[in-house]
Amino acid sequence: SVDRDTILISIAMVNPEIGTIQPLKSIVEAVKDKNPNLIFHTDASDAYGKVDFNVKNLGVDLATISSYKIQGPRGVGVLYVREGVKVKRLIEGPLGTQQLWPGIENTPMIVGFRKASEICFKNFREDIWQMKYLRDKLIKGILEEVEDTILNGPYGDKRAPDNVNISFLHCEGESLTIELSLRGIYVSSGSACTRRMLQPSHILTAIGRKFEEAHGSILMKISRKHTEEDIDYVLTQLPEAVKRLRSISPV
Repeated sequence: SVDRDTILISIAMVNPEIGTIQPLKSIVEAVKDKNPNLIFHTDASDAYGKVDFNVKNLGVDLATISSYKIQGPRGVGVLYVREGVKVKRLIEGPLGTQQLWPGIENTPMIVGFRKASEICFKNFREDIWQMKYLRDKLIKGILEEVEDTILNGPYGDKRAPDNVNISFLHCEGESLTIELSLRGIYVSSGSACTRRMLQPSHILTAIGRKFEEAHGSILMKISRKHTEEDIDYVLTQLPEAVKRLRSISPV
């Protein structure tokens, strides 16, 4: 719980695995009401370029953003520091980026991130509307066409427009990712931070999923480059892939 001794709170604005959009502004207001001196940080990597994001409106003190989440170069990001907030660097060395990171700025990476941002926000509203349409079509199609499936995370506007996470009972998520890749469909069995672990996702178990339900989940991401034809192809191949795996799976 938040009290006068609380120094820092860090909350992801969008959950990277199940796409839940947190009511961040309300959370910031609530915790600042209890302790106005604490520092509030948000990881906005999965929010930037996908939902409305304005650090001043949210009231956060710190925010981090990752380039590759909007199809920019890997290895570069943004740290927003509200005016008046003091941040001390952890790695020593020659003074570099804003005196927070030692060494010379990686200019090509920074320029690449900027260009990716320009592309991302050029037709932001239209792209987000299209992504939501494709997301909802994919979710609806899978739940209708494949038996024993569970949507992980919320429906509608409380979910990030690019996120689809579904559990397939009687089927292993890792096996399904391989089967789909052979059909030209590339998904993952969890977030990039945890998918190499064989244990079920702690996020899914935290929202009440049983071991089998969490173990059979796959994560699909939709980008502004995807088309309705792409979704139609997935909806023709996925039921066949699940059926084949269920026929041989010991789960």
